[in-house]
Amino acid sequence: MDRRSRIAAVAALSLCGCAGFGRAARPEPVERLDERGVSARVLAVETGSVLQFVNADARPHQIYSNDCVELSSTVLNPGDVYAVAIGIGPKVCHFQDLLAPLAVGYQGTLQVHDEQEARRLATQD
Repeated sequence: MDRRSRIAAVAALSLCGCAGFGRAARPEPVERLDERGVSARVLAVETGSVLQFVNADARPHQIYSNDCVELSSTVLNPGDVYAVAIGIGPKVCHFQDLLAPLAVGYQGTLQVHDEQEARRLATQD
């Protein structure tokens, strides 16, 4: 391999590493449930992110979503954590506490963005 080929290979590997690093550097989203409700009524996440529902309340909760079944949890007792990998987007998911279905404070929306799909669509034209 000549010098120019080696430089090109190193540059390509560096770019790949930076692209992966940018995604890995983002903090994973956390939705906290306490006596007031969910910590964020609207969350924006990337496809493949791991969302954590943390029950910081004194009573149990159960997450339910008709739009995105992966969000639906079993009963979360106080102190329990439910971690879920978000499916392919783009999509909008609505969720609520199945144990308090009328409590507006325990309802939320998850906006799932798919960066790779957006790039593909942008270059398709």
